[in-house]
Amino acid sequence: LTEKYPAALITSIRCGVAALLFWCWLPFDAPLSNYATVPANEWFLLIGSVVLGIVIGDQLYLHALKEMGISRTMALVGTFPITTLIWEQLLLDLPASQTFVIGCLLAASGVIILSYQSHQDKENQTDKPIRLRRGVIFSLSAAMLWGLSTTLLKPAIVHLSTVQANSIRLPLVTLCLMIVWRLNKGRGRLRDIEWKSLMLIITSGLLGMGIGSFFYLEAVVHIGPAKTATLSAATPVLSLMM
Repeated sequence: LTEKYPAALITSIRCGVAALLFWCWLPFDAPLSNYATVPANEWFLLIGSVVLGIVIGDQLYLHALKEMGISRTMALVGTFPITTLIWEQLLLDLPASQTFVIGCLLAASGVIILSYQSHQDKENQTDKPIRLRRGVIFSLSAAMLWGLSTTLLKPAIVHLSTVQANSIRLPLVTLCLMIVWRLNKGRGRLRDIEWKSLMLIITSGLLGMGIGSFFYLEAVVHIGPAKTATLSAATPVLSLMM
């Protein structure tokens, strides 16, 4: 889909669909009065994690896919657990055992090795030019921003439930990306998206941005940013298998 339509448009639709899911979920979750108990600094951290991780980080990731394909991009964004661990130590000063650090490095290394071994895929059979330098910069920048965004989430949602946090995060992302799309002179139009493609975008939005982000935030709350990032390192492996 990233070959056909602008990255900002795709992600804004995905987040918009997921936002509707969480809005419908709100009446069955914690009381709305929780919003009033959130201090200003936590709102700042929540908004910052959205802008850094999804608005900027995801766009860099999608552009990296265009520049050098799935396997190479996945190999580099596989460093995401390491960047999260670094940010967690710098900003939250949480204790990390030597065993966990080794496990974090092994998880990232495993993704890199598996991604490298999968280079014999369809992308090598196409005539599309590969721009490695730009792809590498985009991928590593995305990994750094994802790590920072995940770390900021831990102190940002102390007074909010996961559903409430996502009911704020996802509409904000949708709005920001629509602005980015329009500033890019609105390349591509909603009515030009094929019905089948739109269904794929909506489905990926409900699964990834919706249900996936719910479980991800729950994990950050219960086990912390670095452990969540390390366990979610399986994502690129599953993507390559699929």
